[in-house]
Amino acid sequence: MNNPIDTTMEKLVWRYIPEFRIRIRINNADPGEGVRLVLSPLSSATAASFGLLVRSSPGGLTAFCKQHFNGIAWAPATALTQPVQFSFWLMIDKARAALPDFFEQGTQQLGRRIFYAANLTPAGIIDANLAGNVVALTAAANAGNTENGALSGYLLSHAVTPGAYNQIRAGKIAAGAPVSFSLSETVTPLQDRTGLDLRPHPRGAYVVRLEGGTPLQEKVVFDQSAATADVCGVIDIFKEAWHLAPQPREYSINFQRT
Repeated sequence: MNNPIDTTMEKLVWRYIPEFRIRIRINNADPGEGVRLVLSPLSSATAASFGLLVRSSPGGLTAFCKQHFNGIAWAPATALTQPVQFSFWLMIDKARAALPDFFEQGTQQLGRRIFYAANLTPAGIIDANLAGNVVALTAAANAGNTENGALSGYLLSHAVTPGAYNQIRAGKIAAGAPVSFSLSETVTPLQDRTGLDLRPHPRGAYVVRLEGGTPLQEKVVFDQSAATADVCGVIDIFKEAWHLAPQPREYSINFQRT
């Protein structure tokens, strides 16, 4: 008689818990159905690989961290061993929501003007202004000049006055260190147009600087798909650890509308 064979089927147990929220407010009140945040297409694969599930809601979103039960305790399904960036698009349906004042004033020279914010200090420190469980993503109480950004495709081209500038430089906004201007191109005295080709380089937000008698510096988001979409803003959230707190960390933005 054949001996019986014992087989054990491993049971996979997993769950998603809230890791962070992004909350948009206008005049310190919920903005309604016309304001949305969505995960950018460029970040979709990154979010999937780190087990981050994003669910949008009017005026914000919640990001959930995937956990598995290891037989003793719940633990993140994918550990963070270095800072990871998740990018989100701010979309405003102008038929359903009036634009905040921020979008009605000012221009950028290196691309279409947008709102840009990240949970980094100029030194690249993540969540440095955490107060309780909230991180304000604007320098002041309301979005202002600090959050001015420009949106560009991967080929940046900008008209210049011949002789006004001698170099164009760019450095990626990243966690862990101040911006390092690793990309540069010479601008000759006779040039009336200059630019950068970002196609061989990582996508995302850069500080771009034109050097010369009157330097010009702007934060520029290089994202071809966003440049052709109705995107009003880009928000970068950098994570170097899963917090797994009882309440998810909240990233807050308040716009003024008069």
